[in-house]
Amino acid sequence: MKRIILIVLCLIFNLSLAQKGDWTTKYSQRWEKYDGGTKLYVSNDNLLPITYKIGYNPVNLKASKPNGTFIVIPAQSKDVLILDFVKIDATKGWKFEKGNTSIYLGDVTDTDYDEDYVYDLPFEKGTSFKVGQGYNGDISHQDKYAIDFDMPIGTKVYACREGLVIEVVKLNSKNCDKPSCADFNNYDKILHSDGTIMQYLHFKKNGVRVKVGQKVKKGQHIGFSGNVGWSTGPHLHIDLYLTDKNNNYQTLPTKFKTEDNTVTDELKQDAVYLKDY
Repeated sequence: MKRIILIVLCLIFNLSLAQKGDWTTKYSQRWEKYDGGTKLYVSNDNLLPITYKIGYNPVNLKASKPNGTFIVIPAQSKDVLILDFVKIDATKGWKFEKGNTSIYLGDVTDTDYDEDYVYDLPFEKGTSFKVGQGYNGDISHQDKYAIDFDMPIGTKVYACREGLVIEVVKLNSKNCDKPSCADFNNYDKILHSDGTIMQYLHFKKNGVRVKVGQKVKKGQHIGFSGNVGWSTGPHLHIDLYLTDKNNNYQTLPTKFKTEDNTVTDELKQDAVYLKDY
């Protein structure tokens, strides 16, 4: 069992953006001064929790938690007290020197996920598709547990597992076979109950059929495949992932239900898989 996470932003006093994402605009912090020191409150409007890794350097203040502590702020919460700084010498003033607090999207303290979950194939019952690139593929899957299904533009795509839509990009149309075109991928990301996220990539322009904040069921139609972004031909890319405390993006091996109720530990490159359920 291993679980979550996503995306890191290092900031507060040194404001260093590690990864793009509008989640950074959906939380706020509030300092409340009082005679004996100051308190830090955080509000989080994101659909995911956020995690603070404390790294403050206060002068004449004692923090209620030591540097290096991870503090989780729940999703869609308001004014959560995360730190209380109390004056050490009441006769003197206090201040903060440059620190190194990091903020993560997701609960990075929870590293369990359901390794035995069996995912559905992401296409329609009665259809079959070839795996054009599998795990550790030599085009773009080096050291990744990722799958590319070769499929014509406009093929219906279905959710492999139930979950919550947390991110959608759908307006791009540019395509090329270079990594730089990854910035133009259309995709959606679905958060699962164990904290993992599956991303579905290369939808055609306006081909995503779900919205951020929407709950989807396993087998629900979520969009139409395409050939947008970093792509060498029409296909659907999927991978299951989490991000750890060191901001390492980790794709995960995924079990799939194939024909005749077979559970397949790894979909093999160049094999054709039929969905008969």
